Amino acid sequence: MEKTEFFETAVQHGFYGLDKGGLNGKKDNVRKYWEDISIKTVIRRPILNLLNHKAELRVVDLGCGSGEGYELLTHIPPVNKTTIQRDFVLTDANIQLYLGVDISPSMIKQGRDNFSGKDNVRFIEGNLAADHSFLNKGPFDIYFSSYSSPSHFTDIELKNLLEHIFNSNSDEFVLALDLFGKYSPEWPPYWDRKDVEMHAYNMSWLYPTESPEKTNAENYFVRYWSTEEVKTIIMGIAHKENRKVTVNFVDRSILVGRHMATGFYNQHPQNLRLEVNKLFDRDYRGAVEQLHADISCLDSFKESHPLEYQRISYYNNLWNTTISFLDALMNKKKIPIAKILERAPDELKEEFHMLQWLEGNSSRFPVVDFWASIMGPQVACVLRNLEFGLPEGLGCGHGLFCTVEVRKQ
Repeated sequence: MEKTEFFETAVQHGFYGLDKGGLNGKKDNVRKYWEDISIKTVIRRPILNLLNHKAELRVVDLGCGSGEGYELLTHIPPVNKTTIQRDFVLTDANIQLYLGVDISPSMIKQGRDNFSGKDNVRFIEGNLAADHSFLNKGPFDIYFSSYSSPSHFTDIELKNLLEHIFNSNSDEFVLALDLFGKYSPEWPPYWDRKDVEMHAYNMSWLYPTESPEKTNAENYFVRYWSTEEVKTIIMGIAHKENRKVTVNFVDRSILVGRHMATGFYNQHPQNLRLEVNKLFDRDYRGAVEQLHADISCLDSFKESHPLEYQRISYYNNLWNTTISFLDALMNKKKIPIAKILERAPDELKEEFHMLQWLEGNSSRFPVVDFWASIMGPQVACVLRNLEFGLPEGLGCGHGLFCTVEVRKQ
C-alpha cells in the first residue's frame, strides 16, 4: 500500500488532527504526557541556543502531518519556571515562518484549516524523499521532524535530504530527526536484519479492539535505525561540508511503544501503554498486576546485542521495582516497603521516599480518589523520568530522537 493511501484514510477516519488525550488513539495520554514532553525537553536547549542569537526563527517541519510540530515547538516549558519568565521558550511571536511539508494532500488541507488566520504558518504538499524544492524557501533555523516521519525514507533518500539541507544553509541551524528505533522490544525480528533494508510496519494500534481493520491493518515499509547508523550519515555529511556538529540521541518509549500492546512483531503482547494511560488519567487507578513488564522475548539477544539488551534490561528492572513499590504502598505491606526502600538503587530512593510521603499524607489532598488523581499520575511520571535519565540513546525505544546542532567550522 502506498504511504499516502493509509494517511489519507487515517485523516478521513478522524485519527489525525484531534487534540485530545485518553486511554487510546493517536493522541493518548502517553503521547501527551510522556512522548511530547520527551521531545520538548530534548529540543529545548538547542532552541535556547538559537534564541541567544536570533529573536525570530524560521522552522520547516519535515513530514508535518496537520501541524502537530507547531504545537510541540510553541509549548516547550522553560527550564525553571519563575514568576518573571514567560510560559513557553518559543512563542508564536518568535516564529517568523513555520513551513509544514507533507506528502498527504489531506494532511496539508487539514493543517491549513487548523491554522487559518496565522500568516506565519504555511503548508505545502511535497515528497521529501525526492523533492527538495521546499529548501528554496529557506534558509531555516530549525529543520524539525516528529513521530518517525524520516523513517519513511531509505538510507539514500535520508542522506540526500540531509545533504541538501546542509548545502542550502551556511549558517547555524538545528536539525531534529525522529526515527523508529531499531532495537525496540516491540520488534525483535528486525534486530538482526540487514541495516539498509526497509521493513514492514502498520498502525493497527489506531483501531478499536473490535474493529476488523485492527487485525487486517495494511503494512507499509519503513527504516528502523540505530544510533551508530544515524551518526555515521550525519558525521560523514558534516565532514564533507566542513561543519561542526553536536549530536544527541534519546531513546523514547522503551516499554510503552505502540506495538508492545499488540504483540504484532514480538508475539508477546503486554498492555503496558494502556495501564500507563490509566495512571495518567484521573478517573482510573490502573491495574498494578498489569504494569509489571516482561522482556523475556529478548533473552536470545543477551550475547549478540549486549549493549542494547543491557540498556533495556536495566530500565526494565527500574520499572518493575517501581511497580513493586507501588503495590506495597497500595496494599500497605510494611515489610516489603522497608525492604524495597533498603535495596532500591540510588536513582529510585528519592522517588520512593516522595511516593511514600504522598501515601502517608493522602488525607491532605482534596480529591475524590487519591490513588487515581494523585498517586497514579505521579507514578507514571516516575516511570517516564527514569527513561529520561538514561544515557545516550542506542535505538532501544519505539522512537529514536536525534538533535543536531550545526555550526560553522
